[in-house]
Amino acid sequence: MSLPYVRQHATYSNILGLSAVLTIAYLLFTAIYRLYFHPLAKFPGPFWARVSSWPSYWHTVKQDRHVWLFQLQEQYGSTFRYRPDAVLFNTPTAFRHIYGPKGNTKKGDYYKVWPKNVDALNTWSATDIPSHARKRRVLNFAFSEKALRAAEPFIHSNTDRWLDLMEEQAGKGKDKQWSDSFNMAEWLNFLVFDILGDLCFGKGFDMKEPGNSLRHIPELMITFLALLHPVGYAPYASFYFWLKPRGLDWLMNVAAPSAVKNWQNFVDGCLADRTRVEQELEKSTKPEAETVARKDFFHWLFKAVDPETGKRGYELSELYAESELLIIAGSDTTSIVMSAMMFYLVRNPEIRTKLETEIHSTFTTYDEIRSGTSLNSCTYMHAFITEAMRMCPPVAAELSRKVLTGGTQVDGHYIPEGLQCSTGMYCLSYNKDYFLEPTKFRPERWIVDEKGVSGTSAEAVARAESAFCTFSTGSRGCVGKNLAWLEMKVVLAKLIYRFEIKADPANNLGGGDSNGRPGRRNVDQYQTYDLFVSGRNGPMVEIKKRVHV
Repeated sequence: MSLPYVRQHATYSNILGLSAVLTIAYLLFTAIYRLYFHPLAKFPGPFWARVSSWPSYWHTVKQDRHVWLFQLQEQYGSTFRYRPDAVLFNTPTAFRHIYGPKGNTKKGDYYKVWPKNVDALNTWSATDIPSHARKRRVLNFAFSEKALRAAEPFIHSNTDRWLDLMEEQAGKGKDKQWSDSFNMAEWLNFLVFDILGDLCFGKGFDMKEPGNSLRHIPELMITFLALLHPVGYAPYASFYFWLKPRGLDWLMNVAAPSAVKNWQNFVDGCLADRTRVEQELEKSTKPEAETVARKDFFHWLFKAVDPETGKRGYELSELYAESELLIIAGSDTTSIVMSAMMFYLVRNPEIRTKLETEIHSTFTTYDEIRSGTSLNSCTYMHAFITEAMRMCPPVAAELSRKVLTGGTQVDGHYIPEGLQCSTGMYCLSYNKDYFLEPTKFRPERWIVDEKGVSGTSAEAVARAESAFCTFSTGSRGCVGKNLAWLEMKVVLAKLIYRFEIKADPANNLGGGDSNGRPGRRNVDQYQTYDLFVSGRNGPMVEIKKRVHV
């Protein structure tokens, strides 16, 4: 062996050895700093989560991060550190401060993962506060009371057709009265996608129709979320965000599966057709042009004016981005809650009887079920839906927020600029300080019982209401809240009016497994999976046409 070779080999060994020493030193220094000298060092939390973001990322990949965060709450209390740079505050006061006007926070970097390019920012993915404020001002126009009244016929027409198709299943089961069991989560996905398609794209997708070629779309969206959601919480996320405008967006668009491209082409075609109609009506000099216009959400968004500038609210690229957001976000969140409603409806006979009694005593005919005084008078139905939202918040983990210049005070704790503070929606919804027996489905917890039968005092209801967080709050709160309430009430009331419904006794799809992982063993709790919004499956139900006497 020659002397130069030996020297060269020794040099390489020295370099590798020095690199290993420096790497170990860096890791030790980082760990010591994060454990003892970091601004968040005083907050409790698991060792590895205070040192590294890998535990949070791992549970995001496993789709159980909300369950993990809840288990940390059980161990450390309502306030704890779950990443080196992030603290969770699971109290009503913290929730309203962080997401409210005085929180001095903005959406975290996580949201940068979603826009397919810089021109596709919408109200949900915009992290810049002025940009979001302008978009939100315009979007509010489409969710005005006038726009909501105009949307209601689309809800009824789709719901009526959905129930007609469901009736075709009734009487086809083994006993010739009940239907065979079917997956209600799938049926609800089809219904809500069709409603939002009708409202946002000018025509329904007809997913509820047998043999429809678009029925795979909801599952495609779930797959897309499952792939991309963990990236936003990954240790390499900052590098991913850096790559996006530097060729990664283009590469992902080119490499997108054909199903994704087909969806995008379908959306683009619907929006182009709908835009053409609105543009022709806008140019028309006929006085009846406005009268014949289709009063869907796209119409209101197209006509929207920024109240501060007086100019047209959205450019076409923005209009398309907002419309696609509404169909995906609006449909998925609502169908999550309605799937939970069905799960708890069929597994709680006493609750189901109370709900049936209220609906049948309020409405004498099916056609009476619509927005108004009668629907709003159904106190127990309102409580039932509220409890389903508490048990199954559509976004179960935290809504990431980054602290702005000047820092912020949360529940007496100072959080410096650049760090993250959030509230876990699942954690707050199951916090024992605000909800007695939080894993039990109890609509009565939302109704003051002056006679003392259920034991729900005014103080207990007020405490529960203070911790209700399903629609978020502040300027980023759910813009479609009133639409969602109307959809859920109409669908539930019409379904119960027309059908008897029960669980498939042989299939507990959607419930926990007594032999499953910790946090998922409650067979009477609807199980969801963290994909930003909640993944879910089931319940399996059977229906029978109701006989009215």
